[in-house]
Amino acid sequence: MSDYIVKLPTPHAKQKEFIYSPAKRKIIVAGRRGGKTTGAAMLAADKALEGRRVLEAAPTSDQTSAFWDNVKAYFADPIARKAMYKNDSDRLLELPNGGRIRCKTAHDADSLRGDYADLLILDEYSFMKPSAWEEVGQPMLLDNDGDAVFIFTPNRKNHAFILYQQAVANDTGRYGHWHFTSYDNPHLNQAALDVIKEDMTEDAYRQEIMAEFLDNEGVVFRNIAACMNAEETKPEEHKGHYILAGVDWGKQNDFTAISIGCDTCKCELARDRYNKIDWHYQYGRLEQIINKWHVSLASIETNSIGDPGFEALQRAGLPVAGFDTLPSTKAPLIENMALAFERTEWQFQSDPVWTGELEAYERKVLPLTGRSQYSAPEGLHDDTVIARALMLWCVNRRTQLIEDPFANW
Repeated sequence: MSDYIVKLPTPHAKQKEFIYSPAKRKIIVAGRRGGKTTGAAMLAADKALEGRRVLEAAPTSDQTSAFWDNVKAYFADPIARKAMYKNDSDRLLELPNGGRIRCKTAHDADSLRGDYADLLILDEYSFMKPSAWEEVGQPMLLDNDGDAVFIFTPNRKNHAFILYQQAVANDTGRYGHWHFTSYDNPHLNQAALDVIKEDMTEDAYRQEIMAEFLDNEGVVFRNIAACMNAEETKPEEHKGHYILAGVDWGKQNDFTAISIGCDTCKCELARDRYNKIDWHYQYGRLEQIINKWHVSLASIETNSIGDPGFEALQRAGLPVAGFDTLPSTKAPLIENMALAFERTEWQFQSDPVWTGELEAYERKVLPLTGRSQYSAPEGLHDDTVIARALMLWCVNRRTQLIEDPFANW
C-alpha cells in the first residue's frame, strides 16, 4: 500500500482517546453526530492497514452507510487504482496485505453467523438485540483473541447501559469506556445545536444530544444526583455521633461492599468494595473499618456470610446485627432507601460504580401476586446497593433499641 495514498482525517480529542486506547473492549457512548461512527471508521482503517479483519455491524443497512462511505473515502486512491478489491453490494474492502473491512446488518443476530473478525464494531448497539454480542459476536473473536468496539447513543437503560456499567466497574484495563456529547464534536455548529433544543422534547435532547441514560419505567431510586454530595471527612469530626454500617458479604465470585454512615450528620462517611478474598482477610478488613470509624451498629446480610461466619463476628466483639434477606424483608429494605433518596434525607459519596448500581437497580411486578421484586439487571452486581440499604436500615434499628433493648430484627 506504500505506493498509494490513504487519507485519514485528524480525529478530534474524544475520538483520539478511544482510537489509541489499548483496551480490548471499548464502549463509546456519544450524542448524535458526536463522531463515534467516524472515529470507529478511522480505527477500522488502521487495523485493516495492519492486515487485520474488521467487521462492522449495525441494526439496519442505512445505519452502516455512514461507516461504509467513510472507509471508502479513506481508501479512495487505492480503490481507483484497483490496488484493492471493493464490492459495494457486499460492502466489502479487501487489501493486498490480507486486511479486510466488511459491513453487515445485525437487526437479526443470526445474520452475523459464519464469519470471524479481529475487530468487531457494533454500531448503534443500544438498538440491537443483546444476542448480537452475547451469542454471536463473542465467539467470532475467539480464534485470534479479537477486539470489540460498541458505539451507541443511549436507548434508555437497556442492555447497552448494563454493558457500559460493567466497563465502568471493571478495573483490569481490558475494558475502556468513553462518554461524550454532540457538543464535543468541534466540527458541528454549536449554535445550531443550541437551537435544536427548542425543537426537541427535554427527554429527547438529553438522550440524543447529551447522551444521557434516561430511567426505565422500573427505576427504583430517583433523585440520585441530588444525594451524591457527601464530602470526605475524618473520624474525629464525628466524635460522639451515631455511626452505622451496612455490609453485603461477598461469596467467592461476588463483591463484599461496606457502607459507613453517620446518622447524626445524615451522610455517608466511607465505602469499601472488594472480591475474591478469603474469609480471614475479609474479617480483618471489616474489623479495621469498623474500629476506624467507631461504628455503633453494623448490619450484615446473613444469607451470604452464613450463620457460622456471622457468629464468629459476634464472638469477636464486633457490633453486628444480622439481616436475613427474604422476599418479605427485601422489599421494605429497598423501599426504605428509595424513600430516603426521594426525600433527599441523606448525602452519599459519589463513585461511578456505586452510583451506576443505583441507577441500574430494577423493580419488577410479579404477574401472579402483584408484589414488587427488586434486583440488579442480569449481568450486574447489587452489592453496593444492599450495603447502603443495610446501613440506612440501622437507623430503624437504632430507634427499636431505644424503645426496646431486646428487640430483634
